[in-house]
Amino acid sequence: MSRPIRVSSYLPVIVAAIIAVALLASQAATAAAAEKKVGNHFKDCRNCPELVVLPAGSFMMGSPAGEEDRRDNEAQRRVTFARPFAMSATPVTWDQWEACARDRWCEVEAIEVALRQNMDGTVNKDYHDHGRGTRPAVGMSWHDAQNFVGWLNWKSGTDDAYHLPSEAEWEYAARAGTTTAFPWGDKLDYNYGNFGLRGRELGGLAEGRDVWVNETSPVGSFPPNAWGLYDMHGNIFEWTQDCLLQDLSKAPTDGRPNTEGDCTVRIFRAGTFMSNPYMQRSARRGAPYPATTRGRNYLGFRVAKTMD
Repeated sequence: MSRPIRVSSYLPVIVAAIIAVALLASQAATAAAAEKKVGNHFKDCRNCPELVVLPAGSFMMGSPAGEEDRRDNEAQRRVTFARPFAMSATPVTWDQWEACARDRWCEVEAIEVALRQNMDGTVNKDYHDHGRGTRPAVGMSWHDAQNFVGWLNWKSGTDDAYHLPSEAEWEYAARAGTTTAFPWGDKLDYNYGNFGLRGRELGGLAEGRDVWVNETSPVGSFPPNAWGLYDMHGNIFEWTQDCLLQDLSKAPTDGRPNTEGDCTVRIFRAGTFMSNPYMQRSARRGAPYPATTRGRNYLGFRVAKTMD
């Protein structure tokens, strides 16, 4: 006859196991809470972009009447973010794009072809590959960027938390609490980004920390802004979520993207390695491109994420 099992003899083991599970759960909860703390940097996967948690708050979007080079479509309005959100610390890099391509979410061949063509589809005999790796990924259409966003949501198991930043999110992040034309002041400073010529013309210029001429620089080559974000000014244009609407007086004031106007065309922000000072300002709204535009070696994107 088998001897009865004495449960009491296993109680210490059971209790220890329960305590261990509870401790692991507590540590996971603590890590998740720390991840959401304003100013913290985190990644959801090895090849995902590094994100920075930005604070809730309010700011004046657009440019004041006296700002040099301002445009009529930059009329100021107050935008308020009720909750923190996260923004990628840099533009999406080639390394990150190629990780997406390996999972068959992102396009490669068609973008490579488009990069070697002029806007009219003819062969660009002056094409030059700026380099890959940690250089910003360029040549992607707005729709291509949406595929990358979908990959991040799939990879991280989130429900549409990742998205392209709205215009309001982008400018809020770029200003990082400042009200001047640029985060560092009212004049372009080549120690803070990969910029083009000083005048009205377009073209490359090397000065200060900017040693790249007519090409992208590796992301993070210049100091971050006060909120820990790199390359918000210079290097490349960046797609946003917003549809084209010149007058933003009726656009959302809570940070959401504008969904009115012409949604076959999407707004981009930032300036490029060959842009003049007018294009580099925090308030500048890019001359929009059709969302299908591919092959521009100065146009990429960064991502944002809604925090729980």
